[in-house]
Amino acid sequence: MTDNDNKESPLVNSLTKSPISIDQDAKVFANIFINSPIGIYIVQDGKFVFMNPEFLRIGGFDEQDLLGKDSLDIVLPEDREKVRTNAVAMLKGKSDSPYDHRVLTKNGEIRWIIETVIPIDYKGSMAVLGYFMDNTNCVRIREALSISEDKFQKAFRSSPDWFVISTLEDGFYIDVNETFLRATGYTKDEVLGRTSSELGIWADPEQRAEMVKTLREKDVVRNFEVEFRMKSGEIRNMLWSAEVIDYGDEKCLIAVTRDITARHRAEQERLEREKLQGVLETAATACHEINQPLQYIFLLLSEVLEKHPEDETLKEIKKQYDRIRSLTTKFENITVYETTDYIKGKKMIDINKASKKR
Repeated sequence: MTDNDNKESPLVNSLTKSPISIDQDAKVFANIFINSPIGIYIVQDGKFVFMNPEFLRIGGFDEQDLLGKDSLDIVLPEDREKVRTNAVAMLKGKSDSPYDHRVLTKNGEIRWIIETVIPIDYKGSMAVLGYFMDNTNCVRIREALSISEDKFQKAFRSSPDWFVISTLEDGFYIDVNETFLRATGYTKDEVLGRTSSELGIWADPEQRAEMVKTLREKDVVRNFEVEFRMKSGEIRNMLWSAEVIDYGDEKCLIAVTRDITARHRAEQERLEREKLQGVLETAATACHEINQPLQYIFLLLSEVLEKHPEDETLKEIKKQYDRIRSLTTKFENITVYETTDYIKGKKMIDINKASKKR
């Protein structure tokens, strides 16, 4: 958006030899220039002498606002030298690439413009014909995408949760964050370029196969509890969420994983406490109900044994009595919840372990 002010320059001399005349066909001029969806303007001696409706619309100007005014006045001051340099290069034939810059609209809004210029003969004198396209929305989209990408990268790198990008089908690791590396004990070189199967991350490979099937069908999995194996061999409980993304030409997944081992252990401890409480209450009731008749049996048995100390039957009864008494003592001393296998896959309280003092 500038004019070649030096009419004695080689540029002007070369232009006068083969100028483009826009006065040859007024109808074509009207149809192309006036109704063009692209902003068009003519600058002569550095001043606006023509602007089509689209050019005025982009800037929110009226024709009288700009006619006779310096063409660089609407350019943001920081961009004026850039515009002058690019325009001169294009007018001299040293560049054919459109250049971008910022302009100020009538109401003070900044808009991004893509511009090209060519030299013309206008009413017998040298001038500049400019094509002026509003590129503001594209710039804003690029800026928004750049900001979003920057935010994603910051979240990816600094998140307290695991962030992993891997291929969907084979679990080939493309990128992992520092939290993943610290938690698993692997280095990035040990992870990138390998698959989750090779590392044995999934304690149960069938779980990953199930997840892949769900992701193929729904593109997303949320808060699925899984077990992951660390480099040390430790198994930790994780809450796993993933979503299918297009990464290049391949379907990949981005997964966020939260370590819930402490929560899982706390939940298990809570359940064991509840079970222990139930066992203790049952044991206390059983001991109370058994001890009363047992004491009466003991009194009767003691009296009979005094009279018949060598009676083998009475000795056996006394032995069984002592065994029952030993069991009630163990019931009374239960401190932990311990089970052992019973018939048909059922569990029962392991009295010896459960009553061991710790």
